[in-house]
Amino acid sequence: MTMVLRSLISLVLVLVATLLPAQSDVLAEVLRKYQGGDLAGAREAVDRAVRSEMHAENPEAWLLRGFIYKDVYKGMPVGPEADNVRQEALESLYTCMAFDQPGTYRDNALQAYDFLVRSCFNEAARALSAMDTDRARKLFADYKAAQLRSDPNANTRDKEIEFGNALGTVYTKQFNAFRTDTVLFDQAVAAYVRVLELDANNYGANYNLATLHYNRGVYNIQRISADVDIPTMAMIQEASKEYFQKALPYMLKAHEMNPSRRETLLGLEGIYYSLQDQMNADKFRQLFELMPPSEER
Repeated sequence: MTMVLRSLISLVLVLVATLLPAQSDVLAEVLRKYQGGDLAGAREAVDRAVRSEMHAENPEAWLLRGFIYKDVYKGMPVGPEADNVRQEALESLYTCMAFDQPGTYRDNALQAYDFLVRSCFNEAARALSAMDTDRARKLFADYKAAQLRSDPNANTRDKEIEFGNALGTVYTKQFNAFRTDTVLFDQAVAAYVRVLELDANNYGANYNLATLHYNRGVYNIQRISADVDIPTMAMIQEASKEYFQKALPYMLKAHEMNPSRRETLLGLEGIYYSLQDQMNADKFRQLFELMPPSEER
């Protein structure tokens, strides 16, 4: 028997014991429909219950509503409509815990609540895999808000770092496909900067931010055509130099964190070469050539 099934049986037993003396009550109707698999009927009945004066502050009613809406959500295709139903479930379960001063239903409510919170994060990750950054950001915001609502002291930092790095990677891929869309570049930069605000020693964010700036500078130079006049060429080269300068501290930080990574040695060689610092470019080329591939960690 799974933990979820045991919890559901426990929930039903608690509610049956409570509702037996009042079989005519609307909650008994809700429970009968829910146990019978009539989610639509149970949903309609429980909505009536929580709108009534008798059950507006009844934690049992809100707990039932949370479980019913959770099950309705689980049976829906992914999308905005399912998101709204999940939010109703989260709201109901939180309301149950707020009204349940003795804590009679807290374990059941919190287990269901945590399941829904995790689903927000997991769907945000899937949205990023589908390159749907708008939906991913909304779902992550839903995840964070729900997590902190139930536990204001919850540590969401690791999840924010994980999500931020993944978001920056998606924006970078989108920018690389449409190099003229500088909004995507700015969004990628912002995502990685946010990660570094949370963890200045995050290798991935440092390396990826350095690469992002460096590639932007290289791309600008590659776009210079043969018929561009000298003043325009000089302006483009100066702008590119700014990107190379922005890339340098992040690549140096990544190298400092892990001196055995060959990718940072190549990155530093390229940045210094682009900045016309041949001495440092040669230095990192030599380090690269002296390091056997097997030493990279």
